[in-house]
Amino acid sequence: MKNRIAAFLFFFLASFPVYAAESIDFVDVGELEPAIVLDIRYATNNNFTGQAIYPVARCLLRRDAALRLLRVQQALSRQGYRLIVFDCYRPLTVQKRFWEIMPDERYVADPSKGSRHNRGAAVDVSLADSTGKPLLMPTSYDDFSVKAHRDWKGAAPQALRNSGVLEAAMKAEGFEPFPTEWWHFDAPGWENYPVSDFPLKKSGGCED
Repeated sequence: MKNRIAAFLFFFLASFPVYAAESIDFVDVGELEPAIVLDIRYATNNNFTGQAIYPVARCLLRRDAALRLLRVQQALSRQGYRLIVFDCYRPLTVQKRFWEIMPDERYVADPSKGSRHNRGAAVDVSLADSTGKPLLMPTSYDDFSVKAHRDWKGAAPQALRNSGVLEAAMKAEGFEPFPTEWWHFDAPGWENYPVSDFPLKKSGGCED
């Protein structure tokens, strides 16, 4: 009997998805806070690759990062704003594809090191009004030029003001702004999370 049980457990564990353990600390931001506007660009053709990379538009983040983002949304809502989310967790496999297209660490992390997105501890965001209409920002998303840098002052005054509101709200919850992308913010302690490569799927748990 013991041998049968051991054989069953071995078969069960061997057939279980390898990414299940990785994804246990991830939560779906869209399910937690419907006020956040999901514009997951890599689930569409509207991104720098020109094709849909993700099979579904979901924002998965490590639990701590997700809770911080929810508090950002709550603070912004009191000012009449909403968050727009472009990207959250990104599988390492996708990171490798991006690196093949844009091997420039100012804009795409080297997959041999793993990115903050691969760890589920980074988010690409923008700002909308209370109805969800996107507000003017310094550049479009994934503008790989100096105009997207945080120290670029050549954008329209309203765009600079909007990006300033966004940055202040994110920093108030501990997010660290990335210097070369006005939209990118890292959660504190991102380096303590392992790189993950489980696929994004449609519904239920993170790994179903």
